[in-house]
Amino acid sequence: MPYYFLEACPVDDVPEGGKRRVQIEDYTVAIYNVGGVLYASGDPCPHERVSLADGGTLNGEVITCGAHRWDFNVRTGECYEDKGFCLKTHPVGRKDGVIYVGFWTDEEE
Repeated sequence: MPYYFLEACPVDDVPEGGKRRVQIEDYTVAIYNVGGVLYASGDPCPHERVSLADGGTLNGEVITCGAHRWDFNVRTGECYEDKGFCLKTHPVGRKDGVIYVGFWTDEEE
C-alpha cells in the first residue's frame, strides 16, 4: 500500500528515551525515541483518548498511558491489557535533521 511522508519536527526535539506530541495536518501523532530509533503512533490512547506523549511514561519500547496505566509497544502497536486496543503505528523517516511520519494514501481517520 503506498504512503507519503509529512514533516513532523526536528530530530533534536525528541531526544533518546523521549517522546513528543506533534500535530501533522489534522492528525495528532506521538513520536518516540527508543535507543536512537524513532517510532510513531497515533497520540491518543485508544482506550480513553488521553495523550500518550503528554501524559504517558516511556520505558524502552513500552509507553504507559497516564490515565489508566495501560501499556503499549511503540514498535508494534500491541496493547498488553487488551488486544482490541492496539495503537495505530506509522513509518518514520529522517532527513537533514528533520523527522517525517508516513501516512498511507487511503488512510481514514
